[in-house]
Amino acid sequence: MPRDMQIPFKRWISTFMKWLVDEASFGLFTFTELTRFIAAVIEFPYKVALSLLSTGFLKGQGSDAVQILPPVSWIAVIAIFAMIGYFAGGRRLAVLVGACFGFLALFGQWNNAMVTLASILIAVPLGIAGGLLLGIAGYRWKWFALFLKPLLDLMQTVPVFAYLVPILFLFGFGPTAAVVATIIYALPPMTRISMLALKGVPDEVHDLGRMVGCTGRQMTWRVLVPSAMQGLMVGVNQVIMLALNMVIIASMIGAGGLGYEVLTALRRLDIGRGIE
Repeated sequence: MPRDMQIPFKRWISTFMKWLVDEASFGLFTFTELTRFIAAVIEFPYKVALSLLSTGFLKGQGSDAVQILPPVSWIAVIAIFAMIGYFAGGRRLAVLVGACFGFLALFGQWNNAMVTLASILIAVPLGIAGGLLLGIAGYRWKWFALFLKPLLDLMQTVPVFAYLVPILFLFGFGPTAAVVATIIYALPPMTRISMLALKGVPDEVHDLGRMVGCTGRQMTWRVLVPSAMQGLMVGVNQVIMLALNMVIIASMIGAGGLGYEVLTALRRLDIGRGIE
């Protein structure tokens, strides 16, 4: 097709993104200020988690930073997560969790693993909460579900790398952008499963909620969500799996951790380092 007949879609997108960053305003604040606020909200708990698990609490910036409080020791971290595994699934799960964390320490990947774990600890709860809220909204308002379903289809169809360009443009290079990318990538399955799980709640449960005089909020959070918990846990599992799957890809925009180690091994064709 002649060049003059081709639609300059990429130029339109570039122009729109430039306008969004440089000029878009909501009156009290600009779009750039909004993205910076979102980044700050995500960055604060991430830095706390990173300080606890890997770097320790630092005073100062860059090469002048001084550690004022060390991170939690690897023995304590293994013990804490083994206890969580014990209460969640018994002795076998506790042994498995302890062995997996011990493997990371034994092979010298502890610091990288803790950087990755810090981002996962932030991305997973936010992905679960966001997906659940969108799923509830789609369940309660049919018009919103009609809008949401094709959007979720698009999000799951678009290649993962396509997320990185606009996120990098809006949030900059660094761990915060990587956490945002992970949340967006893990959000669609939780949203879909939330809508499906809520639709699967028996009519008798709805009738019971109405009989006892539940308000709309009480019906949602005290009746429907607990009744759909078994289905919702499938969504939680998917969010965790997709967040871990995003680790290597997110390392391209500053996630660091294990993903960066694998990415470096791929670039150097270092098979041993990559498999480890």
